[in-house]
Amino acid sequence: MRNNSELKELILFNLKHGKENAIRKVDLAQCCNINERSMRIAIRELIDKGYPICGSPHPPHGYYLADSPEEIKTELALLRSYGKELFRRYSTLKKIKASFVLQHPGQLSLKL
Repeated sequence: MRNNSELKELILFNLKHGKENAIRKVDLAQCCNINERSMRIAIRELIDKGYPICGSPHPPHGYYLADSPEEIKTELALLRSYGKELFRRYSTLKKIKASFVLQHPGQLSLKL
């Protein structure tokens, strides 16, 4: 079993520069001989340390090292849209929970 810093070095070695050279997560995990969850955690830690690792859900799919400010700008826009979608789902579920608690049979009725 590799230690954490060896794993991160191996990930960085296998990542290529530029979106056109993205490597699919399953392939990157296989190259590094780890599971995808461990790989995602290591990538998150590398990003937190300042490595410009991006991920593309559009062809070519996968992870890559940003090669330009435009690639980082595209990644930021993608992350922003994910954040908006997560917040929208959060807000909707919060409303559903409040409604459920107030309307569910057998629950104490609260006047808010």
